[in-house]
Amino acid sequence: MSALLYDPDCGFCTRAAELLMRWPVSCEVAPMDPERLAAAGVDAERADREIPFVDDAGGVRYGSAAIAAALRTAGRSTPLGQLVWAAGAVLGNPPVAWVAPHVYRLVAEHRHELPGGTAACAMPPRAV
Repeated sequence: MSALLYDPDCGFCTRAAELLMRWPVSCEVAPMDPERLAAAGVDAERADREIPFVDDAGGVRYGSAAIAAALRTAGRSTPLGQLVWAAGAVLGNPPVAWVAPHVYRLVAEHRHELPGGTAACAMPPRAV
């Protein structure tokens, strides 16, 4: 089963994941931990900065592409499912897909300042 893996130490990420779990997506939305990341072939360092989505074939997407992929797992048999799926399709395709990684990075860098955010949400310092 595909999975979107969020940072359980980040209040903003946890609140966003809880919202997504109320929507009709068919992927698992689960907290990440080192064992799960390694088993799924997820780059743990990158996962500190960008949410990973692992698809059924074992492919990994990060950041805005991960969110788009998770949204596209929504069933389209209900109006809400159709809306969620369409949001994923729009987010994952040009021209929105060209801008989405920049918006994602801006949100991620400031997630500790957003609703639900705490000091634990702050991004790790970039390696130079």
